Amino acid sequence: MAKSNNQKGKILYLEKILLETGEDRLISMQEILTELMEYGINAERKSIYDDLEVLRSFGMDVRFQRGRQGGYYLAGQKAPQKEKLETTPENPENPPEKPEIGPQKPKQITVDAVSGKKDGKSMKLLCNCARREEVQEYFGDLAQYKDKGEGYFSVTVQIAESPGFYGWLTAMGRDVRICKPRKAAQAYREYLKGLVKEYKGI
Repeated sequence: MAKSNNQKGKILYLEKILLETGEDRLISMQEILTELMEYGINAERKSIYDDLEVLRSFGMDVRFQRGRQGGYYLAGQKAPQKEKLETTPENPENPPEKPEIGPQKPKQITVDAVSGKKDGKSMKLLCNCARREEVQEYFGDLAQYKDKGEGYFSVTVQIAESPGFYGWLTAMGRDVRICKPRKAAQAYREYLKGLVKEYKGI
């Protein structure tokens, strides 16, 4: 990934983002990446994990809470309250100016794995331990995790075969793959073949 001009200040922007969190306001990795993009910084997840460790070593008590609504936050503090706009009496001759509405931040993408979904399937994935934090951030408490040894662990979860799930799985590359059921692995393979066809001849 090409580095942007603000890479040297990335950890400072990350610190600023974390200072706006607290035990009552968590922020996901996807939200962190999105906010950094707003500062003109393109970052990869792995570099953010490294930066978080650096901030911890400097005394910032950055913690991660698992679960579907989990995320990162600074322990022992509450997120700063936003200032309320002062209200003034209405005056027909001088109507109050309407605040400019800027671009809205994209909502956090959450996994569509919900136990009991009619279109969901019980699926078993084999994952590289290097991706443990990302996998647990994605599935949260909806999945069962089991260490397999030799740097791998398994995930058992009921999930719908959807473009959102396939997109996440593709981003994980070879580090996460479907073991069972076989039909689910074949369906994902056909999905990848379809993507390849879209770029054939380029």
